[in-house]
Amino acid sequence: MILTITPNPTIDRVYFVDEFKMGEIHRPEKVVCSAGGKGLNVARVSHILNEEVLAMGFAGGFNGEYIKAEIEKLGIRTAFTPISGETRICVNISDSQGKSGEILEKGPQITQTEKEVFFSEFSKRLSEYDVICISGSLPQGLDESFYAKVIRLCKEAGKRVIADASERVLGKIIDEKPFMIKPNRYELSVLMGKEISSQDDVKEALIFMKNRGIEIPLITLGKDGAMAYIGEKFHKFSSPCVMVKNAVGSGDSSVAGIAVGLSRGMDAIDAIHLGMASGTANTQFEETGFVSRELVEKYYREVTVETLI
Repeated sequence: MILTITPNPTIDRVYFVDEFKMGEIHRPEKVVCSAGGKGLNVARVSHILNEEVLAMGFAGGFNGEYIKAEIEKLGIRTAFTPISGETRICVNISDSQGKSGEILEKGPQITQTEKEVFFSEFSKRLSEYDVICISGSLPQGLDESFYAKVIRLCKEAGKRVIADASERVLGKIIDEKPFMIKPNRYELSVLMGKEISSQDDVKEALIFMKNRGIEIPLITLGKDGAMAYIGEKFHKFSSPCVMVKNAVGSGDSSVAGIAVGLSRGMDAIDAIHLGMASGTANTQFEETGFVSRELVEKYYREVTVETLI
């Protein structure tokens, strides 16, 4: 069973246009609207993969009610903390040339009382779940200590936590030693103060995370797949080459696959393998953070895992 936390959920609107140019009027060929935010993408994909999920976070106003209704419509249980502010909207513009851009609102102001209500509810529910995923940006009123407290509570309860956040809070997250993190090259480059480009650089970064107390350090490498340091060995994961329809949410889909694998008792290598298949499957749908079980199974057979010296 998986519990996801989305501190800063959003209504995601994806506009598909022929060719986007600044200063010109565009009439989208298609618009896809969904309840978004990294943690909700994780929840949706985990649910599609037949895992029981509870989605938590903060939600307010008309947008918050829409998100709650859309998630519950899928059959996913929710326990959002109500807030006085209005939940944000984020816009993605994707064109036929394979280019895309995003406009991301900051999010509402979270009060101290609202934060306390969240942690009270989270503490009550934590014992029921195997894997906790906390993902995404922080709205106004929350800082890095929010991630840190979630991780501490999970560890005190003996729960495995996967944390997926930007370089702004990555240092604080690592200090709390979560079970797993999945930064990309850029995020780790900022944290380590050096460029991570070669395979040796990636290995050094993985050892850096392991030495800081991360049980399963994983680095995502874009089109080059991902690499993890497990059992004192480096493992390179490569996804099959596919034509991408929409890559938004692929990282979250990967987290979902990993969380599902861990919750079902898979070892770390097999769980990451499932995560890679889930991330690849997401690229085949216009919806944000969406897969099909059939495609995940197909790509699971096609993902390759190589043990490196």
